[in-house]
Amino acid sequence: MKPQNWWSEVSSSELSGAQRLKISCLSRGIRIADEAKRRLTDGGRVPLSIHEYPTTGGITLRLEKDVYVNAPFDEWFCDNPEACLTFDKGTGEYSVSFRGQSFLARVLSLPGYLERRDSQGRLIREAVMSHADRARLSPVDGCCFACKFCDSSIGREYALRPLSQLLEALTIARQDALLPVRHAMISGGTPSPRDYGYYDEVCERVVRSTDLPVDVMMWPRPDDIIDRLADWGIHGYALNIELYDDEIAHYLIPQKRRLGLSLFATSIERALQRTGGKGRVRSLMLVGLEPIEKTLAGVEFLANMGCDPVLSPFRPGRGTPLQRVRPPSPEVLERLYFGALEIVERHGVKLGPRCICCQHNVLAFPDGSAAYYYS
Repeated sequence: MKPQNWWSEVSSSELSGAQRLKISCLSRGIRIADEAKRRLTDGGRVPLSIHEYPTTGGITLRLEKDVYVNAPFDEWFCDNPEACLTFDKGTGEYSVSFRGQSFLARVLSLPGYLERRDSQGRLIREAVMSHADRARLSPVDGCCFACKFCDSSIGREYALRPLSQLLEALTIARQDALLPVRHAMISGGTPSPRDYGYYDEVCERVVRSTDLPVDVMMWPRPDDIIDRLADWGIHGYALNIELYDDEIAHYLIPQKRRLGLSLFATSIERALQRTGGKGRVRSLMLVGLEPIEKTLAGVEFLANMGCDPVLSPFRPGRGTPLQRVRPPSPEVLERLYFGALEIVERHGVKLGPRCICCQHNVLAFPDGSAAYYYS
């Protein structure tokens, strides 16, 4: 079944101005005024963004009350943004104008190692990329899955990155002064089953080599990998079901869906047993490609186990089969946010991730409690 617009324009409960601004940016993007662009790019010498993944391809801002947002600015769907980033020469401050209000904004830098190469002449950012306060390590280039919203397998030859490359890249990322790293995640493309052994070795060596908290974003497996990761010292797990509607999932994420929700549940429950939960096990739901009630059913499925759901608004990736599908509207995102909030509050979990900086591309906001934190 092909994705379509399932939603209608609806009203919702009250949000702060900064929260509404974030939701608008996630849906409609942001415009960057000429002077702000000149300052941020040093007159065109520095890129505004590195388009290495759809949901991180914007400019990352910190707004009031610790609201972080990665706001796309040069995609086709940013054709009529409500928000505009400006620079005031008098005060030296950036701000975002939105619906008649002005919000001070801190613009997060890109990492300083973008053009740096390792000891073997390889670009550092091929193996690691920092976003906000997290470094993402990618052991696999390409992917053995072919999800229709993802560009990981498009135009890229499947290959494994050497362990030495990953360890050197993480060391360099940790030394970066422009975008300091507080924690790491092993993520990227899914390896072929024949390469599980190497992938597992990478996970073990990375976790054991650093004092940083390390999470792993992975697919469920029927073996004992959850326990082995815990024994090695993994901090947390992201086991992403992405879509709950069975028919749509089989169309958009066929290989992952064939694994079955029961295997996801078994893996999530074991991860919860090994970590104690409290935000250390989460699962991402992709928002905007299935009916709202199906996404909320997925939130219920996860929260009922004690797993933190993560709401990731769909953003079309260049070159993918869904590249011309528009992101969900701000009204839909608001409706879904409040529906999910009621569910997680009822089950005693949170909308993840709990790291405040890492909320830049998801529907989550700090609530002032200790449950949300800086890593």
